[in-house]
Amino acid sequence: MANEIRVSFQFDVTNGNFSDSIVRSNKQFDQASDGGGNPGTIEIGTSEESVAFSELGTEGFLFMENLDDTNYVQWGFATTDYGGRIEAGEIAFFRLEPSTTLYLKANTAACKVNFRAYED
Repeated sequence: MANEIRVSFQFDVTNGNFSDSIVRSNKQFDQASDGGGNPGTIEIGTSEESVAFSELGTEGFLFMENLDDTNYVQWGFATTDYGGRIEAGEIAFFRLEPSTTLYLKANTAACKVNFRAYED
């Protein structure tokens, strides 16, 4: 089969005189193997935690959603090196490099984060 993964994306911003929009519809990608959806919802504490995707043969797309109403979660690909942040209620979606470990830390209180990692 082909095009097992379909992604649509829309981002709009309007702030005073500034506005911008990005729309990408029905992007399609192949998935070589049929694994994914793991590891689900994990509570990330204020001390660094790591999430590995060892249940997948080869990591592919990752969807993350911060389910907290107040606090943000920092994330990165090396211990104590957080290059990303997911504010309360925000999402992130990107493709992982194979054999990736993600390092995360909640800001002031533990946050539940929904992770959905898919086989490439």
